[in-house]
Amino acid sequence: MDDTTLSLLTLFKERHPLNLTQLGAILNADPFSLSDSVHYLMSLGYIRKGVEIEPLEGDLISFDTPLEITYKGIAAISQALKERKHFRHTEFRAWVTLLIAIAAFVLSIVSLCLQYI
Repeated sequence: MDDTTLSLLTLFKERHPLNLTQLGAILNADPFSLSDSVHYLMSLGYIRKGVEIEPLEGDLISFDTPLEITYKGIAAISQALKERKHFRHTEFRAWVTLLIAIAAFVLSIVSLCLQYI
């Protein structure tokens, strides 16, 4: 999950329900430009229209349509944070291993040089 999707989902989790106008004000962005991201999140099932929406509106979303995060969206946030934590842990272990190998290499060269002096 990319950073934009994760940040939008986190906003919906912290402040629900939100509409496009409120989302634009929070992010200091044009609400129209956020509509593609919101439609993408809706297609994944991460957010949905609020319960007070009349069924006659169909799939249309206006700037004032309340949107809320679903359980699937909350689970996606949790999974993304878990994956990022695992990635950072794996990267840290890889860099520590590399540093130990470089230190051992330098020490072996120094040891060889000291033997022949």
